Amino acid sequence: MKEQEICSQCKGLPLLIGENFCMKCGKRVPEGQEYCEDCQSKKTTFLCGRSVFSYNRDLRRSIARFKYHGRQEYASYYGRMMYKVHKEWIQKIQPDMLLPVPVHKKRLQQRGYNQAELIAKELGVHARIPVVTDWLCRQENTLPQKELSAQERFQNLQGAFAVKEAELYTNINCVIIIDDIYTTGSTIEACSQVMRKIGVQNIYFLCLCSGQAE
Repeated sequence: MKEQEICSQCKGLPLLIGENFCMKCGKRVPEGQEYCEDCQSKKTTFLCGRSVFSYNRDLRRSIARFKYHGRQEYASYYGRMMYKVHKEWIQKIQPDMLLPVPVHKKRLQQRGYNQAELIAKELGVHARIPVVTDWLCRQENTLPQKELSAQERFQNLQGAFAVKEAELYTNINCVIIIDDIYTTGSTIEACSQVMRKIGVQNIYFLCLCSGQAE
């Protein structure tokens, strides 16, 4: 979906993060502030990450249509905007691969697709970076994160992710994890911990949007 294909009602509604963002998680912060309140007090396995949009009512509706109502074509615009906004950052990192956050096979059967994978593949085309979808897997069908508190999110994802055939990727040193929404960071952190255990040292993430859990 090209930018001119966005309907008139949606033009201008997505709010770009802009230049004032947390240097750790990428959330929008007041001018002159280096880190958001969350990142000032917690340590993470991933090095840092970025997002394109602030998570507001309009993005929530758009992503809901994308994830739950079959609007797979949205991935074209989402992935292209990721590349447009963070092209220089991606090129600086020089990742070996993009890793979309996996969904459990039961949820995949229900939905028919993994929204993070669709975005990652579109970004991979523009950035010319391989997208690997058969390495990191979701072995537990966890509760939806949006219904949980920050602490419950963390506990919900313990043991949820694993890697398959790790010996095939022994030379991987840098990855970017791709997801649609960053809120507390529990999902990204859980994936990062699995990556670190098998020797990946430089772990970043890139999400479509970020904001506080609602």
